[in-house]
Amino acid sequence: MMHRIVDIGNTKIKMAWFENNQLVKVTISENEKEEIKRAIHSHQVDHTIISSVANEDLTKFVIAQTEHPIVLDQHTPLPIVNNYKTPETLGKDRLANAVGAYHLFNETNCLIIDAGTCLKFDVLNSSNEYIGGVISPGLNMRFEALHTFTDKLPLVKPDEIEPVSMGVDTLTSIHSGCYMGMNNEIESTIMHLEQRFENLKIIITGGDMEVLQNMEFSQKNSIFADRWLTLRGLNEILDHNVKS
Repeated sequence: MMHRIVDIGNTKIKMAWFENNQLVKVTISENEKEEIKRAIHSHQVDHTIISSVANEDLTKFVIAQTEHPIVLDQHTPLPIVNNYKTPETLGKDRLANAVGAYHLFNETNCLIIDAGTCLKFDVLNSSNEYIGGVISPGLNMRFEALHTFTDKLPLVKPDEIEPVSMGVDTLTSIHSGCYMGMNNEIESTIMHLEQRFENLKIIITGGDMEVLQNMEFSQKNSIFADRWLTLRGLNEILDHNVKS
């Protein structure tokens, strides 16, 4: 059985194809309708799920290109329990990541760290209940905030400078502050949640996943990395609905 996963972001769209729940292909493209149409019709599929944070026009276009898709929202049946107090405000990526963790490590306390535009921490407990998390600025947002909200600090690109523990000029000081601040935030959040949740499994994902892999926090050796965790979670949601 072939599943098509469509994850529509603000600027890019990810598509994935799962055959018998095995990931076989991922494409990432700009939100351009003809390119999207070609990708959608590149494979014959049995079922489709669509997750979208984009404008309504683009979402309707994608829906029109597919047959009877499941469109993820707060009412979509899930294989986990969602205990978030405002499910209508929970980001679809955070929800899909929690389901992805359930797929990989069923009945295990999991902390999902998603490094992208924002740095997101989400917890799925060993009863397969999503219970909430933490959202803070991602690495690029930290650099951009220092530049935007000050008169003289320059905009630093994360990959322009090698990480150092203490800056020796303005550029390296900014880089050190943003990099070490994020590093320490991750380490302290993990330590806090490890005290709360026994045998906590740590999973990292997101577009800046490599940044996390290059950081030096004490729990690094016990971390599981999966770039496509969100897509796996969406496939698991689709599979759950197909079988229901």
